[in-house]
Amino acid sequence: MFGVASGILLFVGIAFLAVAGWIALSEFFDTLQLALIFGGVFVGLGLIMLAMTRTNKAAVKMAPSVHAPASTAAPAAGMAAVGGLSAAFVQGITAGMAAGKGHTPPEDDHPYH
Repeated sequence: MFGVASGILLFVGIAFLAVAGWIALSEFFDTLQLALIFGGVFVGLGLIMLAMTRTNKAAVKMAPSVHAPASTAAPAAGMAAVGGLSAAFVQGITAGMAAGKGHTPPEDDHPYH
């Protein structure tokens, strides 16, 4: 929602700046020259912005077909791997906490506090 509102506000602000620029430059240039200058500037800025938005689109993987062969791996084997991984994670956290209990943090003797 805020993206749309900010885009509208930016558009209105740019429009007012363009009008103010037209008024300021009308003392030095003819209206046809001003129209060419402003048209060229806005087309140039538009082309630059368009070039900046060009990105490589990532390849989209399609979902497997309904008629694809079923997986041969048993679901229980996958769950055992996740259980072992979570047990290793908990063991690592416990070891880290135990190692941290015997260590006191150093005194902060920074003179700028």
